[in-house]
Amino acid sequence: MKKILILIFFLIPSCLYAQKMPDRGFNKVRVTDSGLTIMAEIIPVDHPPKAKPGIYYFWYGANLIHATQGGYSGKLLNGEYDEYYQNKNLKQKGVFKKGLKDGDWKTWNEDGSLSRLATWKNGVIVLPDSVSFWKKLNIFRKRDGNPPVDSIAKPR
Repeated sequence: MKKILILIFFLIPSCLYAQKMPDRGFNKVRVTDSGLTIMAEIIPVDHPPKAKPGIYYFWYGANLIHATQGGYSGKLLNGEYDEYYQNKNLKQKGVFKKGLKDGDWKTWNEDGSLSRLATWKNGVIVLPDSVSFWKKLNIFRKRDGNPPVDSIAKPR
């Protein structure tokens, strides 16, 4: 009986499979050009977007990151993007969605100080002073007989 148990004890591990890392279905590319190092994700998109004229699309091809206006030819950048100076300091960081800049993008100087913070939406920069369409309409303002606050003249 002991021999059978020992034999089973040694055979069971041979039937087990090792753990496998899940396949996320994306690539992370690393490009070094002109002293800069770029690390970008290329998560496959379900439906490639129809290119809009006037919008810059960022894509990967021939071991380079390309930016073309109104079109693309290659794998669209989709995911995190990090760009580094030659001294390994971060230069630029942001996120691409289907080849377009999206969300907050930060840019640093070579000494590590933050030089710019910009917000992008679908490849277009969002200006901090922009007022939404709905706030421009007067139909949503309270009608109490007083003029709207933003139309009152400020004293000089």
